[in-house]
Amino acid sequence: MHTTIKKPILDSDIFTRGVEDIITKDELAKLLASKKQLRIKLGIDATSPDLHIGHAAPLWKIRGMQDAGHKAVIILGEFTTRIGDPTGKDATRPVLTPEVIRCNVAALKKQLGLILLTDAKRFEFRSNAEWHGKMKEWNFLNLCSMVTHSRLIERDMFQKRMKKGKEIAMTELLYPLLQGYDSVAIKSDITIIGSDQLFNEHFGRFFQEKFGQRPQVIVTLEILPGLDGGPKMSKSLNNYIGLNNTPQDKFGKAMRLLDSLIIPYLEVYTDMPTEQIKRIETELKGGMNPRDAKLIFAETLVERYHGEAAALKARQQFLSVFSKKELPEKIEEIKVHSDNVIEILVETGFASSKGDARRLLKQGGVEMDGKRIRENIARIEKRNNTILRVGKRKIARLVFS
Repeated sequence: MHTTIKKPILDSDIFTRGVEDIITKDELAKLLASKKQLRIKLGIDATSPDLHIGHAAPLWKIRGMQDAGHKAVIILGEFTTRIGDPTGKDATRPVLTPEVIRCNVAALKKQLGLILLTDAKRFEFRSNAEWHGKMKEWNFLNLCSMVTHSRLIERDMFQKRMKKGKEIAMTELLYPLLQGYDSVAIKSDITIIGSDQLFNEHFGRFFQEKFGQRPQVIVTLEILPGLDGGPKMSKSLNNYIGLNNTPQDKFGKAMRLLDSLIIPYLEVYTDMPTEQIKRIETELKGGMNPRDAKLIFAETLVERYHGEAAALKARQQFLSVFSKKELPEKIEEIKVHSDNVIEILVETGFASSKGDARRLLKQGGVEMDGKRIRENIARIEKRNNTILRVGKRKIARLVFS
């Protein structure tokens, strides 16, 4: 059954805002002008149980296509996860067990439902183990015979590894072939991806032509740095905002954003109208306090995922906890292990000993997120970005390991 799209969307935010390239625009225009319900592909490997707002950027684009009548086809790479996508890695990924992969897949499915419509007319969920796990040796060798070694090793990161004398596993060389064949298996019309996946998805177009299919259109999205301006968002670097974070955590992390990233984050990670973003950009150039712009970003982000009421509550809580305490712009981040208040005070160096920690608690000089910690409270919830204050001058942002 075909569903006619509601309106032409070539010039909409879906294909302009935060988009780095479209391969090709002419092909995309023809697809959108057709009466066909298009199949929009996105592949996600189950290397982690968590998604962050960087992962969500293509998902929101796909949601816009669903709203226009098209179908999202999400491939969770249960097969390819066992190999490990080499994209952006200077070393071979560790191999995950099937049990860990299954748990990750279950967690990812739930998070997809936070953004995408999941009714059968607009959503299709697939595992690439369906076809890769059943592919016969001769069929796989035939696939390999279509691709040359020189084409595979022209990839930038492989060249960098070879120059450094680092190994490249054969499975990593074959990964783009497997991801490319995914497009054949599900008959992808369009794939919306981060720009770091372009090399892999070109193999999708290549194999579709070899197998007599119309090659998919590739829409690549800009990849932004993490909150601190460093590498792209990563759980290990704690520079991300997770989809599973509470409204308060999302808001607090958004306020840590580097000033220079406010406008790019508004453009890529929110649905704020472009005209409003331009006004904020003009005001920032005219002397607007970046902190006020970050408050707008944080509230807009939380509203997108949790609604207006939750966003307003998160803003009010942030202002009541942090602004009234006149916290500095930059707060030292300290990693701690224990959930015991006394041990935390010693780990951070805010108390010289456990005895000193008990004295500080008795005196009422210890606060966490603006709440005084009483002497009889032994343990706290391990919540990243908790603000610890001892007296007036000792302040730290806690990150639990």
